[in-house]
Amino acid sequence: MVLKNIKYAIRNITRPPVTRMYPEKPSELSDRFRGLQILDKSKCIGCGICANTCPNAAIKIVKAPIAPGSSKQRWFPQIDIGHCLFCGLCIDQCPKGALSSGKEYAKGLVKWHHKDLLMTPEKLAREVDLEKGDER
Repeated sequence: MVLKNIKYAIRNITRPPVTRMYPEKPSELSDRFRGLQILDKSKCIGCGICANTCPNAAIKIVKAPIAPGSSKQRWFPQIDIGHCLFCGLCIDQCPKGALSSGKEYAKGLVKWHHKDLLMTPEKLAREVDLEKGDER
């Protein structure tokens, strides 16, 4: 058994490594990849269908400013990424196409505390930097 393993190791030592060096070299993603959702505030009507469709109840409809620094407020989705399945049902059911799927899956989403995983409408619309959490 030991000789068999040594023989296998020597035979495969010349092959290229299969390990991905993720942080330094990001993985290629398919076109159908479902990452963090992107909100288009100009299309969102605040109907709440996305929140009703979510199987994990990860989406709540909250009041938020229409634009950064604006005093006018409307209803927008707020997604708890800690509970999100990334199933895409909210994207499929949106009648105006205000939600779409992005390519972010780790950068800016890995947090120490669960409260930091709450994606406000500003974060979903990319008006706020996902990593820092402050306005751009």
